[in-house]
Amino acid sequence: MIKSAAIVKIKTLAPWKEVRLQKRKLKKAQAAERKATKQIRPSPIGKRIPIETPEVIEETSVEETSVEDTPPTREEMLQQAELMGMKVDKRWSDATLLKHIEESAWATQNDNL
Repeated sequence: MIKSAAIVKIKTLAPWKEVRLQKRKLKKAQAAERKATKQIRPSPIGKRIPIETPEVIEETSVEETSVEDTPPTREEMLQQAELMGMKVDKRWSDATLLKHIEESAWATQNDNL
């Protein structure tokens, strides 16, 4: 039997490739070292520091709130618009309806002067 001889070739790299390979190995070693000695610090962004504020409790009873302070309900506004003879679009929001009622009420007040 004839055994074939293994031919071992040592591949030589170009000098610039050798330097590049060494730098890569060095960077990997440095990254591994940084990772091993890394200190975990909590993020200051996520911290919530409670702020001490004096507690102010305002007690309002039912007797103190008057009916005039509360905004009118939609039904009341619809009735008022009907009495004024306005054509109301059902798609109007409460704010729009109130604005149209106030405009027409202001116009009627100025007509009387």
